[in-house]
Amino acid sequence: MLAAGLRAEAQPQARMRRIGYLSGANAQNNAVFLAAFRRGMADLRREDGTDYVIDARYANGISEALAGIAAELVATQPDLLLTAGDPPLVHLARMTSTIPIVFALGSDPVGLGFAASLRRPASNVTGLVALARDLGAKRLQLLKDAFPRVAQVVVLYASDAPGLAQWKDIEEAAPRAKLRVTGFELRQAADIEQAFKRSTASGAQAVILTQGFLISSQRHAIFDRLLRAKLPAVWPTDVHAEDGGLMSYAPSFRENFRRAAGYVDKILKGAKPGDLPIEQPVKFELVVNLKTAKAMGLTITPSILVRADRVIE
Repeated sequence: MLAAGLRAEAQPQARMRRIGYLSGANAQNNAVFLAAFRRGMADLRREDGTDYVIDARYANGISEALAGIAAELVATQPDLLLTAGDPPLVHLARMTSTIPIVFALGSDPVGLGFAASLRRPASNVTGLVALARDLGAKRLQLLKDAFPRVAQVVVLYASDAPGLAQWKDIEEAAPRAKLRVTGFELRQAADIEQAFKRSTASGAQAVILTQGFLISSQRHAIFDRLLRAKLPAVWPTDVHAEDGGLMSYAPSFRENFRRAAGYVDKILKGAKPGDLPIEQPVKFELVVNLKTAKAMGLTITPSILVRADRVIE
């Protein structure tokens, strides 16, 4: 018995794993996502602070800072890198081909050259996609259904590849929805005020926001402009609607982060990221914020409220 006890004491404890996290937004915007990731890890019996620790770095909406922050994070040689969307993923993938990278909100990993295919990435990168074809068309139709009198829509999109792709998707879908759309590209936060001035001049009656960390990090400034102009808008994530946006239609970003824990768990157990298929979204949620609608003096058609997965009151 004594020998057995000595052998048990001599067994090394499992090493705490280090997970590097990089986002283009700020810590506040990422809190709900990392909380969902930690819940996913807890479901797999991995506890934060005991089994792993997260080293989170943020660019705070400054795209030019991402490269330097990514280099610093990679230099720490974490066991694995976790990220949200494409801008931070681009920098991380350029800096390491050996450290596994898991993304939770990718757009087109194959088109961007991060993966050979969705079924078998064949690289150090894998994860979950948060964009789907015809998503822009669906948002346009929901906007039309919610506000039948709307005819002129402005689309605000980021100046990266996913932003341009989303804008093109909406532009192609506009004739089918019998709507006129005008797109305004946002390269920096200072472009928002000018975009709204041009939107007013173009006779905009509603706005669609595309997915991108610039729009997400500046969402409170955009909320304020929309409220003052009393313009209905469809946002790209449920978090935006919960935080004050009028409507959103998207995959659940929280759910993607929770599911990303499954990838991390498998990789930490020895799986190669290149062998783990990239998942596409299968479930989409319509969220309506009635509190915001009332503040803006807008009435949403009952048919939309009935179809909504969640209504915030």
